[in-house]
Amino acid sequence: MELKGKLLFGIVGLFVGDLMGLPLGGLSGFLIGSVLGHYFFDRPRELASSEGAFKAYRKRQGEFVYYVFALCAKMAKADGPVSRSEVAHMERLMRNQFRLSDKGREHAIHIWNEAKNSQEPFEYYARAFYGDFVRERHQVLNMMDLLFATAAADGGLHPREEELLLRAAGLFHIGRLQFDRIKSRYFHLPPQQQMRWTPLDPYYAILGAEPHESLDVIKQKFRNLAKQWHPDKVLSRGASPEAMRHAKEKFQQINDAYEKILDAR
Repeated sequence: MELKGKLLFGIVGLFVGDLMGLPLGGLSGFLIGSVLGHYFFDRPRELASSEGAFKAYRKRQGEFVYYVFALCAKMAKADGPVSRSEVAHMERLMRNQFRLSDKGREHAIHIWNEAKNSQEPFEYYARAFYGDFVRERHQVLNMMDLLFATAAADGGLHPREEELLLRAAGLFHIGRLQFDRIKSRYFHLPPQQQMRWTPLDPYYAILGAEPHESLDVIKQKFRNLAKQWHPDKVLSRGASPEAMRHAKEKFQQINDAYEKILDAR
């Protein structure tokens, strides 16, 4: 609430009221000056401040919507071509969740298609989102919920989708208990899967391995993936520069994951 105008105009009114001999003198002048200060100084500033806050809120919501449709597009594409049910889910998000206008809907579809066809990996968008919203924990949890909803849109949880969800949980610093709580809204969790979270879970997911597997088994899975994504191997297949960059990032993730597991063991 603005007070500067009320005080300044009130003080001026205090002296004017005495000089003009108003009833109750300076007190009447102070009250009249405060009213004038409110309408001619404080109120316009309050309205401008309120409008600025609303614009900032709308801008922030727009940033969140951008990341939602970019990350959900990557999630929908994780298990193969985007299905009709996943497109229908996107439409429901636009219509019911975010209540987008026609122009906003066109913008969201553009974001979806751009991310879906981009060579940038899921982690690129996830890291950018977390960097922008790290201080807004409720939005981070909302994003995790929306990613699960997208994964469930076609009726099942593909291993590749679960891998991305685990990576997102690692990047968003979401614990296993919270992860399973969100997951249980969309998928039935067998009792044996309700285990304690460990920070290594995303790294096991990258290698397609399980914590209970022996190191020899995990090493073999690591070697197979490293061979598949080695930049020299990808280059020999005539990959584009974008595909090469993606292969290098993927190869680095595979190596990092294996090193993390080795260090822990």
